[in-house]
Amino acid sequence: MKRLNLPLILDTIFAALCAFLLFFTAIRYYTKNAVLGLIFGGCAAVLFGSLAFLYISGKQNKSLILSKDEKQKKLLALHLSLSRDEDIKNLFKKNLGEDAKIRGKRVIFGGVSNFFNFKMQPLSEDDVARVIKFKCDGEKKIYCVKCSTEAAVLASNFSIEIVGIDDVFSSLKKNELLPEKYVYEEAKKPNLFKRIKTRFSRKLCAPLFWSGAALLALSYFTFFPIYYIVSGGIMIILSAVALVFN
Repeated sequence: MKRLNLPLILDTIFAALCAFLLFFTAIRYYTKNAVLGLIFGGCAAVLFGSLAFLYISGKQNKSLILSKDEKQKKLLALHLSLSRDEDIKNLFKKNLGEDAKIRGKRVIFGGVSNFFNFKMQPLSEDDVARVIKFKCDGEKKIYCVKCSTEAAVLASNFSIEIVGIDDVFSSLKKNELLPEKYVYEEAKKPNLFKRIKTRFSRKLCAPLFWSGAALLALSYFTFFPIYYIVSGGIMIILSAVALVFN
């Protein structure tokens, strides 16, 4: 069963409501005809609601274009960053081959010392310097999520190979060693109420909308309604912009 896209539905309804209030109030003010205002307001609601739906759904689809592999790379990066050092070394011992051996902080395979520095921040020059100072025979490799430009230059100067998350992912996937369950997936997902609450946390949206709606409502009872209509209309538009384009 396809999952209900509640944020898209609510945003579309909100945009349609803003359009209805604007057109209904303006048409009624200039024509003194409530029925005509309702007709134009309804048409505006359908038109702008449809446009908002197409625009927002297009933005959502672009964010979902990321391939499954790209999403898994991000999950893997976080998983390795949160994993214990021993678990990481055991994982790469299996990945490198039967002849691989764990020696302290490294895994040795084919005369190459493999070091692991998985963390949320890019590999730094200090991280590379620690590997440079580590005395061992043969070549050196550092496995990480990502590497800063300065660290890459320093590693290159000392003939140390940097292996990023793309190559790590490809290697683990090829050998069928990707985690069956990522650490991130174990995190408790927010309930529906919290997700809706988060969706409507944009600071400008709610106060602008209610202020604009109040001004439009007051335009029915004042002798100078045009100022209330213009001010309220601007606030309604700004609230819709804050919601749709945020």
